[in-house]
Amino acid sequence: MCQRTKRKCSVVTVCFLLLISLFLVSTLSYAAVKVTPPGMINSVLGPISPEKLGTTLVHEHFVFAYPGWLADDTIAPVDPKAIFKTDLAVIKAAQKYGIKTIIDATTNDVGGRDPALYKKLALKTRINIICSTGLYTEHEGSPAYWTTKAIWGMDISKMMSELFIKEITQGIGKTGVKAGVIKIGSGPKMSAYETAVHKAAVVAQKATGVPIITHTEGPTGGVEQADLLLAEGANPKKVMIGHVSNSKDIEYHKAILAKGVYIAFDRIGLDIITPTDVNVKNIAELCKQGYTKQIMLSHDTVNVWLGRQTVLPEKFLPAFANWRIDHISQNVLPALKAQGVTDEQIKTMMVENPKNLFLGK
Repeated sequence: MCQRTKRKCSVVTVCFLLLISLFLVSTLSYAAVKVTPPGMINSVLGPISPEKLGTTLVHEHFVFAYPGWLADDTIAPVDPKAIFKTDLAVIKAAQKYGIKTIIDATTNDVGGRDPALYKKLALKTRINIICSTGLYTEHEGSPAYWTTKAIWGMDISKMMSELFIKEITQGIGKTGVKAGVIKIGSGPKMSAYETAVHKAAVVAQKATGVPIITHTEGPTGGVEQADLLLAEGANPKKVMIGHVSNSKDIEYHKAILAKGVYIAFDRIGLDIITPTDVNVKNIAELCKQGYTKQIMLSHDTVNVWLGRQTVLPEKFLPAFANWRIDHISQNVLPALKAQGVTDEQIKTMMVENPKNLFLGK
């Protein structure tokens, strides 16, 4: 065989081996990304059936901090062992009352979202934990990263949606944990930045099918959110407008319900905002008026605050006494029954509605 023929054979062999290598790399990379089967929910331990959710708290926080806490890390460093111990005790308190699933509503841009911690807690307790992807309000989140890019003409809403979709379909960082909900928020009046976040959430929902849950403020925030999300094409059956318990006005609640979305009385126990008895009265009345199938309940508790702890004046302490993970189970559900709410209606709010939020029913 001549030298030229040998060289040709070598080139062909090298090219063939390169093609095989590229094929194997792409195949292995695809295999490493486990696709969530249709109809299943991303929990921190992997896909679960909606039927496995059981009694669900739809908006809680295992760890939380407002942006800026890292500046105080020298004085108040993170203690992972203490955090795990506290969260473990809270989960056990919830499980005592039959809670099977907790949705952690902590977004990417605040302190405390910790998929590795959630995974460790879920392995220890076998509770279902669902992690969020998303961005918080402009005034309490971390908008500067995004708004700086917007100044230079970058499409931040597109960038946000890419982030949400990747965390839902491929996982958060290198944790292997996939987000199961999109959490977004807006202030008393929605800003341009928050509008971009909401639009990104809808794009991500269309691409992945996961629910959108929200943080609202002010007397009209929930209506404004629902209008924007639906105008962008969100599935109303996969939207839960949160913190409606900030308002004592049942007509406000009904205005959101009229949009066909779910609402969450998910700050029950924060009596400094709305006393528990007022929330109970409003929930019972809405159930009486036929809205049971659109209502969910939770506390918005924070088990661990990062940074130095806020010291409340003693006169305010009673207003926070009910803000704990077992308040709904221990106090609110019996109070609702006393107001005429049936066991079946309670099951609908605590079990069926969270399940249907994921199913889009």
